[in-house]
Amino acid sequence: MQPTIRRLVRDAARHRPVGLALGAVNQPYWTARCYGGTDKTTHGYLPFYARYLGPIRMRRNVVVEIGVGNYESPVPGGSLKLWRDYFPRSVVAGVDIAPKVVELGSRVRFFQADQSSADDLAGVGDALGGRLDVVIDDGSHVGEHQWTSFRALFPAVAPGGWYVLEDLSTSYWPDFRGMIPADSTTAVGLLAALVSDAQVDDPIYVDHADWGPRPDVLVQPDIAEVHVHPGIAFIRKAARA
Repeated sequence: MQPTIRRLVRDAARHRPVGLALGAVNQPYWTARCYGGTDKTTHGYLPFYARYLGPIRMRRNVVVEIGVGNYESPVPGGSLKLWRDYFPRSVVAGVDIAPKVVELGSRVRFFQADQSSADDLAGVGDALGGRLDVVIDDGSHVGEHQWTSFRALFPAVAPGGWYVLEDLSTSYWPDFRGMIPADSTTAVGLLAALVSDAQVDDPIYVDHADWGPRPDVLVQPDIAEVHVHPGIAFIRKAARA
């Protein structure tokens, strides 16, 4: 192993903020392995993050993650370190209902906020300049909270930006107010509505207006893409928004 790579791996294992150097050479899986403390590895989410967010990782983004891990412990999980290094030129903001001690360098910020409060989330968006490039909801996983967070933060997502919903399985679990089949109040119900909203921009309604009316927007306009995988979904905002 070359000395430079050896040094990067050693520093990562010691949780040092290696920033641009580590982020420039690592895919998210290896960065997560260095830091640990995130279930994104065991849930199989990281290849999807690389697929959808990899093309923008070297830009100057504002990345927000709701839910930073370790429940009520003041020590956050490993995901903020993962995003700090995977997005080496970006501001990374963690949001959690529990207070956390976050000392991960000048690019990483923390906000104590309740994701079920639209006012709390609006305050986070305002503090970050009102423009977000990536929002990751890994918070309470309660459907009503996921709906509130999406309605509050998706309007602030920049054109072409991404909104991510994790742990969709909770849409079916009673402990998270889910049910089988998942109804409209769950994250799966939110995704179903967003699939409909993506169809609003089909040019067929202009080309063949005589065939039938354009559907109404159910949740949010400017939904360009909805990608759903086991446990996780990626929603991209239209570039023209």
